[in-house]
Amino acid sequence: MSPFRVGFVYGTVAVVIALAADLRFLYVDPQGIPDWILTVIEGFRTQLALAAFLFLGVLAALRVRPVRNDPDVPYRSLLLRDCALASTIVAVMAGVTLFVVTALSATLLADEIRVYALDAAPSIVAYNEKVAGRVSDPPPIPSVEEIEAGLQPPVLRDLGRSMANLVLRAILLGTVGALVGALRGSFGSNDPGWDATLAEKEVTPSDGKSPEG
Repeated sequence: MSPFRVGFVYGTVAVVIALAADLRFLYVDPQGIPDWILTVIEGFRTQLALAAFLFLGVLAALRVRPVRNDPDVPYRSLLLRDCALASTIVAVMAGVTLFVVTALSATLLADEIRVYALDAAPSIVAYNEKVAGRVSDPPPIPSVEEIEAGLQPPVLRDLGRSMANLVLRAILLGTVGALVGALRGSFGSNDPGWDATLAEKEVTPSDGKSPEG
């Protein structure tokens, strides 16, 4: 499969994950789920989403098969390039989605986020206090106001940070894809159909005769 097709397929999955992570306030009821689940969602959603993006980038790099015939370029070089490109497409699709969601969260969806923060903060604090009660020397527990402040909607200036994260994410996944391509090229053999494909496309001599003639 070409890097663009593979990248689009896995990038679509990354878009769904990005939407589910950053639009959680539209479908998660803080008062209708256990407080420990809510705490896990708010504490680890960013890390889990990034891990999912990395996983999808690796899968995209593993599924790539160069389709552009270029007899002057080694197959391993084409493989490395296409693996990096497929992973980068995954990162860009996810990053653009997060950028758009950040813009919407700072404007049209800001009120919904504030309501979510108001409902979620007491449940998170209650769970933290429950866990702290089982520890002999618990760390300081953030107050409801501090938790609520951390859940507030982004502002428009956060769009710059979102764009920077998009670039960093693209560099990271592109590097991971290139590494996967290098490993595939080093430990695996050339594509068995590659030389045959080139042979089928080999040009005949200028006199129009076949090579045997």
